[in-house]
Amino acid sequence: MEENKVASANEEMLNIKGLVVHYETEDEVVEAVNGIDIVINRGKAHGLVGETGAGKTTTALSILNLVPDPPGRIVSGEITLDGQRLIQFKELTEEKRAELEEKGAWAPSEPALTEREYEHIRGNKVAMIFQDPMTALNPIMPVGEQIAEAIEVHGEYSKNEAQQKVGEILEMVGIPAARADEYPHQFSGGMKQRVVIAIALACNPKVLIADEPTTALDVTIQAQVLETIKELRQKLNTSMLLITHDLGVVAQNCEHVSVMYAGEIVESASVKEIFAGMKHPYTKGLFNSIPKINVNVTRLMPIPGLMPDPTQKPQGCKFADRCPHVMEKCQQSKPELIEVSPGHHVRCYLYETI
Repeated sequence: MEENKVASANEEMLNIKGLVVHYETEDEVVEAVNGIDIVINRGKAHGLVGETGAGKTTTALSILNLVPDPPGRIVSGEITLDGQRLIQFKELTEEKRAELEEKGAWAPSEPALTEREYEHIRGNKVAMIFQDPMTALNPIMPVGEQIAEAIEVHGEYSKNEAQQKVGEILEMVGIPAARADEYPHQFSGGMKQRVVIAIALACNPKVLIADEPTTALDVTIQAQVLETIKELRQKLNTSMLLITHDLGVVAQNCEHVSVMYAGEIVESASVKEIFAGMKHPYTKGLFNSIPKINVNVTRLMPIPGLMPDPTQKPQGCKFADRCPHVMEKCQQSKPELIEVSPGHHVRCYLYETI
């Protein structure tokens, strides 16, 4: 494990570099994530925003090394948590690949940790709140047992100590400890999501991944759940990657935001910087499609068109076919991520002279 330790800045908790993830079948290759970089500092929250199919959940699953294989595979990239390499995938040379194929042991890439080492990290150092609490919980186990299971696997607790801790955790997320023996179907949607949060935070992880944690909930319950997550994060000094399609949720809960489109980061900056001066046409399109209580309009302004087919990505800018400012070179070559001001990066030819 020591050889996986790398030097990192004191404040840097999670660092994703050059992550590329594909889903491969005999007929086609889905390029889900295409070389993204994300850095989350200690105790901070980072929003990952984009529409369905942008690659947000695949990014989260990659951190936990849970991309379903097959058909998914992490082609290349490096992920470190608090200075420890979780994943360091490097594409093999053609000679090495041919050698492995000949032995019947073909592997496209090599992880930094073994699966057993990763089992110790999941839930203990990095945990995830999945999208749908209805399917995230085991319907035939009391919720207390499901929380206790996480505690017993990762902590040195007896059964009695684990049960006591279960009560404390339930109370912490706003559920009476007496309800530990109840089953998931006896809880409302908002309460189920609180149970899922309790499981994720049971071992006080350093990083919490929240994958659209309020998607299945009504608006008032959404606010309560997000407030619960925020309070617990501040109390435990937990870093968070918040995955959502809602810029409003990011504004209330994050310090930094990355906007993702068709598997790429198209804009990244502090939340304050994004809302004060968003640059990329896609970011502006997302913002304009949100209802505003201080503006009286009869219709919202949706972004025209659809994301490109992930099996046939265009040669140039992925947003070109939907962009109101498209130029000829946008169709021909892919723009690089440019720093337009300190800490503010955008992938767009409109700003290449800055």
